[in-house]
Amino acid sequence: MSAGNSKAESTTSYRAVWRLGRGRGGGSLGCAIVAHNAINAGRPVLVADGDVNNPTLSRIFDPKGPNGIERPRNAELETSKTWLATALATAISRQSSIVIDMGGGDRVSEELANEVPLGDFLKGNGFTPTFMYFTGPERDDFDHAYRIWSSSAFRSVDSILVMNEGLSRTHSKQADPFKWVRSDERYREMRQAGVLPIKMPALTCMKYLEEGGLTIFDAVAGKPTSNGTPLNPLWKFMSERWLEEFTTTLETSGATKWLP
Repeated sequence: MSAGNSKAESTTSYRAVWRLGRGRGGGSLGCAIVAHNAINAGRPVLVADGDVNNPTLSRIFDPKGPNGIERPRNAELETSKTWLATALATAISRQSSIVIDMGGGDRVSEELANEVPLGDFLKGNGFTPTFMYFTGPERDDFDHAYRIWSSSAFRSVDSILVMNEGLSRTHSKQADPFKWVRSDERYREMRQAGVLPIKMPALTCMKYLEEGGLTIFDAVAGKPTSNGTPLNPLWKFMSERWLEEFTTTLETSGATKWLP
């Protein structure tokens, strides 16, 4: 991968996508879109939801379903290591890519990385790894993403920086909430190393979907809320537009070459 390349270049049959970033950064939603697009395209992918405290992915992809992996019993390091090894073995046996979400904050990911270089571990198990870093425009968000990326265990693999505009305090189309990030020397360092930045647009109706017990895919499908009330057609329209925009961004940026 050449330094400063703005397009993803490498391709592979099987990918291991690993979500990184603080909680509330949109990581679970981003992982869900990646898995959903692969499934819709007929490509084999498993969804491994290791987030014990916030099992968002498990609510979308049944752990007992064809694309699911049983969740870990707890967030202890030994349990997580065993669970991850089993998840990867399952993906290998099924000749499938895998999307891994260990939860926001990256405590388990960092503890694992202290024992095993994750990129080498994934490569050694037959996968080409992709690390997806999710950040909001707050300095603490980007500081965290950069700190994880700059550690040796997370370098030298295909990496995507997802900048979630939904975490901006304002949702003006005219304002770029990540303007300061793009001028930051650390961002330029990541770009020079080949990290691919992409924009995740704001889904401003998300809180209404969650209040109704719906996922974005439920909204797009026009399902009623959990109490049987029909979904507001505006929320359905906004969800459709958001999904189309984010999927198009993944494609036009070249990020799909690094995804299942």
